[in-house]
Amino acid sequence: MKNDATFGKILIIDDEKDNTEIIKDILEDVSYTTMLARSATEAKAVLAANDFDLILMDVWMPGQDGISLLSEWHSEGFNTPVVMMSGHAEPSDIVKAMKLGAVDFLKKPLHDFLPILRNIMTREEPEQEAQHVSGIDFSLKLKEARNIFESQYLLHHLSSNDNNIAVVAEIAGLERTTLYRKLKDLGIDKK
Repeated sequence: MKNDATFGKILIIDDEKDNTEIIKDILEDVSYTTMLARSATEAKAVLAANDFDLILMDVWMPGQDGISLLSEWHSEGFNTPVVMMSGHAEPSDIVKAMKLGAVDFLKKPLHDFLPILRNIMTREEPEQEAQHVSGIDFSLKLKEARNIFESQYLLHHLSSNDNNIAVVAEIAGLERTTLYRKLKDLGIDKK
């Protein structure tokens, strides 16, 4: 007997049938509602008729690939969280996906991905996050305010990228040695 209460609705976009069936089964076993799309074209049709709380999308698909679809959505102001996945992505693919708004990038085959998805789906809305930033103490000296912002910025990107210094340096537009020095100056543990 299936549980009527669900934790959220997830669209899985991947042309690998076996992979999508495994992910779908795992998600449905823990009360997520899922739908499948095997291509970007199919995903667009599904999204035209349905709303989702999260999208899991493969990078490599026939026709339009996942990165170009993510880019298209980014330019349209699409706001459903997207988690990219790939079995053989280059670091540049990961950085590009994150810059285009992907909230995470998972390596296939997926292992222990449920806590990651739960975390993403329970995060505060961007508008609420922005209120925290706007609640900054404007009586601070500029250097103090900049240090607070840089700490929050770097901690966010470190936690979102499994503390991968190379990826965070690329996202921040810094050389790794500069990032290491900045983390040390801000008192941030690199582990």
